[in-house]
Amino acid sequence: MSHHSEHIRIKPVLDLARQLDIATNPDPLAIFESGSAGFQVWCTPEDRPNGWDGIQMVPGSFSKPCEYVGSVNWQWEDSQIVGLEIETSAYALAEQKPDLFCDLNEIPRDDHRRTIFNRDADIEWLQEKVTWLFAEAGVPLPPFMYEQAPLSQIGPYILAHYIASDGDEYVVLVSPELDPQEFCQPGYVLTDALEVWGAGEFPADVPLIPDYDELEPDIEPDEGPLVEEYENASRLGDDNWMESAYEDGVSGWEE
Repeated sequence: MSHHSEHIRIKPVLDLARQLDIATNPDPLAIFESGSAGFQVWCTPEDRPNGWDGIQMVPGSFSKPCEYVGSVNWQWEDSQIVGLEIETSAYALAEQKPDLFCDLNEIPRDDHRRTIFNRDADIEWLQEKVTWLFAEAGVPLPPFMYEQAPLSQIGPYILAHYIASDGDEYVVLVSPELDPQEFCQPGYVLTDALEVWGAGEFPADVPLIPDYDELEPDIEPDEGPLVEEYENASRLGDDNWMESAYEDGVSGWEE
């Protein structure tokens, strides 16, 4: 196998991408921009990743309103294409929602905005479009290769508090973009949900159950220890409480 034969094998994909060129083809399926080493993918108001609600798009020099989502490049190993290197950059989110999204590669710890790079929703949407393109071209789809965005930059974690009718309780540090209700066990209800930033070093998506033998007894009769932590955190507006609480009380919690 040679570079030439690999280019011949992948040519139907690039040919189809050129036919479905977003610059010249008004067809709704035309969202691609072909290059020699891969192609780019754009979204439209009617076909866009999750989380792009309210984003304004204009045609510019293209055939229809659109915004850039991501790119696809061949991943070579010797003379063979072994994968598709994909990456997404949702520049429109940072431009139109600057209070929520940040276009810095390294977001400062105290900057509570979300990254625009390789967001899960954008990667999922891009994979769907690329998979369709390869299938339409009749070319086997190589595996996708990409670097997942750090969870701490995708959005805040949610510290979810669950209580049963008999008073039993537990908390779960829910990863960004997951639903706290998914971790609600039978017989429990979700009572509180607190956004927590910079929690990537703590155990996520597992129930943390209090061991009352290890907890200090000076607690108001109608307040459980977890409720007190919630209230303190809400008053302070500071996520750093979690680090000290976890370090001081880790021996009193069981996963």
